[in-house]
Amino acid sequence: MGKLEDYLGVYFITDSRFGYTHEELAEKALRAGVRAIQFREKKLSTKRMYEIGKKIRALTKDYGALFFVNDRIDVALAVDADGVHIGQDDMPAEVAREVFPGYIGVSASSIEEAKKDEKYADYLGVGSVFPTKTKEDAGEAIGVEGLRKIVESVRIPVVAIGSINIENAVEVLKTGVAGIAVISAIAAAEDPEKAARELVELVRKFKSRL
Repeated sequence: MGKLEDYLGVYFITDSRFGYTHEELAEKALRAGVRAIQFREKKLSTKRMYEIGKKIRALTKDYGALFFVNDRIDVALAVDADGVHIGQDDMPAEVAREVFPGYIGVSASSIEEAKKDEKYADYLGVGSVFPTKTKEDAGEAIGVEGLRKIVESVRIPVVAIGSINIENAVEVLKTGVAGIAVISAIAAAEDPEKAARELVELVRKFKSRL
């Protein structure tokens, strides 16, 4: 397995509100070349999350990709996920580091939050870069300049999130992020696999020019 940063170019967060299941979306994204999948679900029972998580875990292993679970360290441990992603209102990063052996990602929307969690996290999810409706608690958009300042203030990989799509992805990548996290750009697309492939190709071309 290579460096974490090598997997984060397109980081897809599953969302079952657009007509496909978490597993279906994960497989479409993996077929398109996405190498980091996050399972994010707020409403299902722990048992159902475990069942879905096991399926996505098997898929990501088949495709040589990393699997992250949002918030739920218990589910991440139970399904043998590679990582867990936590927000500012979840378990503190330093506690997560004590109980979870894999990768830890932490959400940050300011330099202060980023620097506070940098020593415990393996990567930061920073945003929302642009205004977003997908995440109810996303807060105010930080913009591309806000993102750039956070990237420059930390030494660990940053994944940008928040209404990023094929049109604005290059502008975001120019800030020096390790990758872009997307939800609706893939999940809400007419053809999710095609949309994922286009994003993967765009990021690959951008990084090959660096």
